[in-house]
Amino acid sequence: MDPQTKIELGRAQEMHEFIADKIAGKYPSDDRAVLFASFLSLAQSHHEAILVLCQNDQLMGSAYALYRPLVEVVNRGLFVAFLATPEQIRQIKRGRTPYGEFNQLVKRLDKFFSTKSLFSGHAGEAWKKMCGFTHGGVEQLIWRVGANGEIGCHFQQSDIQRLLASSTGELFKIAFQFAGGLIGKDAAEVISAKYISIYSDKTES
Repeated sequence: MDPQTKIELGRAQEMHEFIADKIAGKYPSDDRAVLFASFLSLAQSHHEAILVLCQNDQLMGSAYALYRPLVEVVNRGLFVAFLATPEQIRQIKRGRTPYGEFNQLVKRLDKFFSTKSLFSGHAGEAWKKMCGFTHGGVEQLIWRVGANGEIGCHFQQSDIQRLLASSTGELFKIAFQFAGGLIGKDAAEVISAKYISIYSDKTES
């Protein structure tokens, strides 16, 4: 692991732990809040698993395979919290999936939050690539054999750095909205300030 990758891993771990500390506690037990908290908890698990896997270069393929589920969990959690009707909440509790087609869901989230492409940036070709990483598509396969024919995992350090930063950004998305909705504006602002302080060089570029 090169020095810049270690920096990115440290940033991701610091943000993960900060979020876990700030959102710890008990929340209202209504169905919407419980589902929102459940999606957040799952996002935390996926993010932590990515961090663990990224510490071993040979497991980078598995780390990338978890990125699509993380993105999906975040978007579904925000759907539950802000877009779902009471009937859709009941459907989710019964095991159904009324989220709609992914590309349309992210457009709805961008519209709701008045963001240009914060969510829909994962749509279209980006979503297809993430599916390829998750389901053993060519996006994964091209990294399984090295230039000299050696079998293994041959992702570049820049790929690892990008995944660490991107996955942490996804965790931040849902944690920020969860804090704002179920804890209070001040809690959301604290999480936002921490994220900005850790990634200041990226947010300013």
